[in-house]
Amino acid sequence: MFANGTPAKHIRINLSLLHKKFILQALLLIFFCDASAQDRIQLAAPQTASTKVFFQNSTCISFEFRQPGAVIRYALNGDEPNLNSAIYHEPICVSGSVIIKAKSFLKSLIPSESVSVKCIKTNDVIKSISGTAPREPYNKNGLLTISDKQPGEQNSRERWLGFQSDTVEWKIDFSKKQKLKKLHISLLRAQNAWIFYPLKMELLTLGGKTLGLGFFNSNTGPANDESRIFSFPLERKLKGVIIRVQNYSSIPDWHPGKGNKPWLFADEIAVE
Repeated sequence: MFANGTPAKHIRINLSLLHKKFILQALLLIFFCDASAQDRIQLAAPQTASTKVFFQNSTCISFEFRQPGAVIRYALNGDEPNLNSAIYHEPICVSGSVIIKAKSFLKSLIPSESVSVKCIKTNDVIKSISGTAPREPYNKNGLLTISDKQPGEQNSRERWLGFQSDTVEWKIDFSKKQKLKKLHISLLRAQNAWIFYPLKMELLTLGGKTLGLGFFNSNTGPANDESRIFSFPLERKLKGVIIRVQNYSSIPDWHPGKGNKPWLFADEIAVE
């Protein structure tokens, strides 16, 4: 009975029905939340065998991304691929130096980050390379490895040469005096493995005249692992060059390995 004297009625509640209704509402909420989250999912980048290729005549680059409905789009000369870019169907063959970038695309999902492949057409002009030798255990085949046109990969120490001298210097003799466009050198950074970029790198004539000078400022704090090609423009006739690299004498103080000798990793020197 209520306070005003009205008899109270017993109301039967179907707990089973209420429970089912609650579950249904929860499932609908999860569905719509999941559907709205779809717009925030980003595709993975296409896979490729190597992010750098040295070749003499021509080369073909393949990409792969296995996702139903997805397509790979690519662009040349370093441009970022977009929805108007060419669709990848078969290996891309090139006969000149070029940077190919590719992305994965799928309707309603965010396009992937781009993967970049640097293709460098080289001249077979290097007669010999002499100078600072690599240290064990990263010295397989010695300095012959550094001009074999077989690049090392970022996630593998195979084909990389390791150096720990404060100054690394290589003398590169060409087969004859001729006009050349560029000299390329590929380096690795993997700070957790104590592999750092150098302090500076200088390119000189055989007579000691500076042709190019590059400074690195990437060792001031933690940085992602990467394999990168650094290039010096030449545009002159040369019989040979000298590469002089100045390393850090010790690992920086911010790093857990501070005070120890850092490694310099190089895998390829090529002339274009």
